[in-house]
Amino acid sequence: MCNSPAPAQLSGSPVSFGGATTRPSSTVRDLGAILDSQLPFGPHISQLASRCFYQLRSINSCVKSVVSSFVVSRIYYCNCLLVGCPRYQLDRLQAVMNTAARLIFHVGKYVSIKQLLRDRLHWLPVPKGIRFELCPLVFKAVSGSAPSYLLDLCYPVSTVVSKRRPRSAARGDLVIDTSISDFGQHSFSVAAEKVWNELSDSVRSIRAVDSFTSALKTFLFSS
Repeated sequence: MCNSPAPAQLSGSPVSFGGATTRPSSTVRDLGAILDSQLPFGPHISQLASRCFYQLRSINSCVKSVVSSFVVSRIYYCNCLLVGCPRYQLDRLQAVMNTAARLIFHVGKYVSIKQLLRDRLHWLPVPKGIRFELCPLVFKAVSGSAPSYLLDLCYPVSTVVSKRRPRSAARGDLVIDTSISDFGQHSFSVAAEKVWNELSDSVRSIRAVDSFTSALKTFLFSS
């Protein structure tokens, strides 16, 4: 009894059809699966693993965009309304942001993520995010491009004789309204002027709004 050739030998042998010679393929696709001559499914598994890793990389790259759109954007939305809130309340929102960053980078809850928030994600902490929303409003008021109701709330100390101080006037500080209640600390005329007066001279001297917001973010990250 003669032995039949091995499948691997058959797969590579040329075959003639009507005078034309062709070489059979070692693999064939059927219903999305790759079948090979010896059926160890190596080519099928290789392609399947490659495609799955590609999808995993795509999903991982989308996580940041999804988290930014559905989580972080909600934290930043209208967050200037939170000015003057107790720190423990803002810490609750910061915990959400920290958890979102840990999800993106797959780090445990005991790993510090301050550098990841700053250097990789460029997310301002919640208190600084509030300042980032307030300062452009003051910038527009100081430059005269804000609505009149904001213009009336932002005026330099140099225009008030009783509050005039040489150094404050030279820096362009704004008058901070006196508030006798905790509720008054939430007002724009108190909170916005405070954060504006804390900015560096180099940031406040900028005249273009786009350049101002860029320098402002850099200042807040470094302060």
